[in-house]
Amino acid sequence: MFYHVWGHVITDNIRRLWFLNNDVFRNEFKNCPIVYIPWFSGSRPIDSMPDARRLLEILGVDFNRLRPITQPTRFDKIIMFDDSYVFNSYFTNEYREMIDRVRNFALKNRTPTSSKKIYFFYGKNQIGEERLAEYFKSKGYEIITHEKRANFDEELNLLINCESFASTGGSCAHNSVFLRDNMETIFIPRAAGGLTGYQERLNQVHPLNANYIDSTMSIFNVGHDSYCFIISEQLKRFFGDKWNGYEEEDFKTFLDYVNSPIRKCRRISNHVKNYNTVFKDFMAQLKRHKDLIASYNMPSDWDTFRSVMNYQTYVHTKGWGSWINENQVSDEIDKKLDIQAIKINFPKYKVYYSVYYNEEEGWSQEVTTGQVAGTTGKRKSIYGLRIRFDEAGAKEFDILYRMHTFDGEWTPWAKNGENLYSHKQRLNAIQIKLEPVKSVDTNAKEFNYTQSFLTENNEIYLQGQRQNIIQLNF
Repeated sequence: MFYHVWGHVITDNIRRLWFLNNDVFRNEFKNCPIVYIPWFSGSRPIDSMPDARRLLEILGVDFNRLRPITQPTRFDKIIMFDDSYVFNSYFTNEYREMIDRVRNFALKNRTPTSSKKIYFFYGKNQIGEERLAEYFKSKGYEIITHEKRANFDEELNLLINCESFASTGGSCAHNSVFLRDNMETIFIPRAAGGLTGYQERLNQVHPLNANYIDSTMSIFNVGHDSYCFIISEQLKRFFGDKWNGYEEEDFKTFLDYVNSPIRKCRRISNHVKNYNTVFKDFMAQLKRHKDLIASYNMPSDWDTFRSVMNYQTYVHTKGWGSWINENQVSDEIDKKLDIQAIKINFPKYKVYYSVYYNEEEGWSQEVTTGQVAGTTGKRKSIYGLRIRFDEAGAKEFDILYRMHTFDGEWTPWAKNGENLYSHKQRLNAIQIKLEPVKSVDTNAKEFNYTQSFLTENNEIYLQGQRQNIIQLNF
């Protein structure tokens, strides 16, 4: 599979192409077409991306043989080469040799540049990066935007001449793999503690003087939607500047971030714990700027953010899956792989949960936040679930949960510690969500349903009365 995102081009797209420099391939399979699947339907073919095409050309790809697979296709034989780079795990000598081919090409065609310090500007969905880039510019860095990178050869020449490279995390940062050995790199993670396993491996392909500096206030759990960057104490101290506290522009950047559409989610990332007291101090200082907050027309509850609940399941043959966030489905519902255990985490309040085995064993012992309910490695399926908050959490949230079973159906939603059974059907997915507890109007008058009228279709209506509360009991 080929992605059309530049960072993935450097890692995922080329990880199998080491075979191009392999004698067995060149002797036995040199006439075979090279096929790939675009990232998603309607995605651009890889050879329509100039930078990606040029990188593949340097690695020796013959584009006359490169063929995208966009519909069901049959071959007599398919030869699949091993990955030379595996996310968050390892890379092989073959991957390093591919990077060396690119670096050697750059060294061979190297021309002098005046730019010894460069900052690669990402820009997209990054609030405050313009100010971050200006700070690096004041330290002698040339700001390299996509518009300034005329082609991949020019970009390579900048990188091979560079002595100090800076970027926020992500695709731009991955360009550091083409630097010469022992060059200085400065990476600004997109969120505190939000380091990518891709970059950690790339830093080891060849020795780099790698520095990670926290200069972000990305508190929301919104994936790739938006990030927030400020000029932090850590960044200033790295460059030897005196720290005099946050500036008004830092607060303006954060308010721009909070007031953007992402605020609708109001879910704090689990990475926020990595801020320790920094976030609390920042918020305490910001709240003193009442005129600034008012000028942004912030509502009274703008700072009532909450943490995200997440959970992971242990599935037969696959083991523990990734941690996922509330309201996401834990596993693939079209595959009959039964769930055998679950862990739930919520930073703000304690969560208690247990699983149901069978009629003989009944319910497991109730466990709390982060602990395992169920068994691992025993091939012991679970058939039920119940989850509840502690007393403080129950005052603020209802916790709802449902299960998907092998017969292809979802169970009804249960909530707040109710027993949920799957009626002897094994589970292949779980979904959990939180809802704020709705306040009850104690002054509202209860309307007796016996005063209503049932139609012949069992429809209830109130003659001459408007309704403001409806309650259904089953």
